[in-house]
Amino acid sequence: MEQKVGYKLIEGDCIEQMQKLIESGVKVSLTVTSPPYDGLRNYEGMVLWDFEKFKQVADLLYKITSDGGVVVWVVSDQTKNGNKSLTSFRQALYFQEIGFNFYDNIIYEKNRLN
Repeated sequence: MEQKVGYKLIEGDCIEQMQKLIESGVKVSLTVTSPPYDGLRNYEGMVLWDFEKFKQVADLLYKITSDGGVVVWVVSDQTKNGNKSLTSFRQALYFQEIGFNFYDNIIYEKNRLN
């Protein structure tokens, strides 16, 4: 018997949308996201993205993620004076602290041709 796999793309404020999922009892098996990080980009009309906002999002992600579910969190660290901010490491540790299992850290190196 073939199992059907479905997906739904949800667009909107992530906090509002995750709260709706929690209220409706929906669990998510895969989340792929690239949130604003380390002030590396300017997004028009963007809310303040700091560690407190990150924790709010991470806590909600934990509540909506099904057992065995996966969160792919695509971020980078700002480099200032040759020193990385390590924000992504702090985030990874917080994900672990709230109950996620940390599977792997993948470094994606873009091939920039000028």
